[in-house]
Amino acid sequence: MNGYPGAQLHPSPNYRQNRRAAIDHVVIHTTELDLAQSLRVLTDPDRTVINENGEIEPAPVSAHYLVSADQIYQLVDEGNEAWHARNANRHTIGVEIVGRAANPSTWSPGIVAQLSRLFAWLSSYHGIPLIHQDESTNPNATTQTPPAAARGFVSHEALDPSRRSDPGMWFPWNQIKQNAIQIQSGTTPSAAGPIAAAILLAIGLAWVIK
Repeated sequence: MNGYPGAQLHPSPNYRQNRRAAIDHVVIHTTELDLAQSLRVLTDPDRTVINENGEIEPAPVSAHYLVSADQIYQLVDEGNEAWHARNANRHTIGVEIVGRAANPSTWSPGIVAQLSRLFAWLSSYHGIPLIHQDESTNPNATTQTPPAAARGFVSHEALDPSRRSDPGMWFPWNQIKQNAIQIQSGTTPSAAGPIAAAILLAIGLAWVIK
């Protein structure tokens, strides 16, 4: 499977074969579930939801990667389109993170370390800059279309602000970015904890450091 060399393969049947556009963004999600539930939902071809009309309809979903505190799983080949962000699927990589956007404890040292390694590799391999795009920095973002001004890492909320809020205000982008830069330079990331990252987020610094 084409993708991150350190991933554990856990194939999902939910994808569109062969991309229709070049990769230019990585979309960041939280699953709002635990690991076992996340793997089950992202690989279930028979998943259904009840739509706004009260009708049951098929709704299989997937992502290229699922990140837990202990492991990075690859579910879909990067050459195929995972089903994670509607109209943005054709030109994005989908990264789901085990945990809840509203819970700061989601961003454990393990999660931060795994994301740092994955993001460092995705940035280098695809030439995607370590720039985080979210609703607060891109208020005019068109739903389901990452801002065209720059390639980068985009919050699911920025693509679908009326329905999604992930990865949430506690997402420690600044720490992950700093770690990824160190990994790319061949040095060991510093051991700053998630509490320090949460403080930076709470005062808004992580959103303006690019």
